[in-house]
Amino acid sequence: MKSKTSAKLGIVIPLKSKLVSKNWEVTCENLKTTLLSVEAQSCQNFRCVVVGHELPNFFSEINLSSEFFKFNELSPPIIGEDESDNQIKYETDRCTKILSGIKNINENYHDISHWFALDADDLIHRDFVKIFHKYKDYDGIVLDRGYFYFKNTGIVNKENCFSAYCGSSSIISSKLFSIPQKITKESFREIPFGKVSHVNMKKYLEKNNYNVAIPDEFLVMYVRDNGENISNAAYCNTWDRKLKKIIKMIIRMNINSFKIKREFISYY
Repeated sequence: MKSKTSAKLGIVIPLKSKLVSKNWEVTCENLKTTLLSVEAQSCQNFRCVVVGHELPNFFSEINLSSEFFKFNELSPPIIGEDESDNQIKYETDRCTKILSGIKNINENYHDISHWFALDADDLIHRDFVKIFHKYKDYDGIVLDRGYFYFKNTGIVNKENCFSAYCGSSSIISSKLFSIPQKITKESFREIPFGKVSHVNMKKYLEKNNYNVAIPDEFLVMYVRDNGENISNAAYCNTWDRKLKKIIKMIIRMNINSFKIKREFISYY
């Protein structure tokens, strides 16, 4: 598809609350690494905002173009013993913060053509924004190719069904939705990131006759075993599941792990 319009990417990073985090220092360190991958972009045609209840200390310690927006609309989720219920609470908190970030950027700037929700512990390729411009005339971009990075071992796996596993896998045109005037417990469902699971985003876009791009490039790195993965509690909670994950990780290990990691963050 030939380029027809100018484009600018809005990147929104929802940050879990200190009250929900297992270890706030680890959470902040993960976010710092994520932001460094954003700051290192070869193309700077984007705006990025982190949305959270508490401001990490490192924001005053290093020079960042990314902004922090304090989230006051809803209280942090109260986590209980039911993991399924906890997952719903986590997603509500995450998606509402994404909406808040979109709303904040849109109110302060008026030049965003597409939106990308990036989890606060994932990494993007240094050419992520540059490559996005190849697909800027599409309504939706589903990132079905990416990497798993197992932080505790340094192993990298290539994944060709990336959107089935990682929430940082959809870029959506601003033309596809209107931003609600108020943020409530349910208003996040008015944007695609809250209405549709990342697993079903491609199907949703195609069902509604939107033009969809599936880039060949591997643009996102899902950082696993980083000490704060929410999914671990729900999906790797038995010995057999943990063993299966380890075996699969080793079998699919990429021999170029070090080289690949250098493409996502400068100090690897």
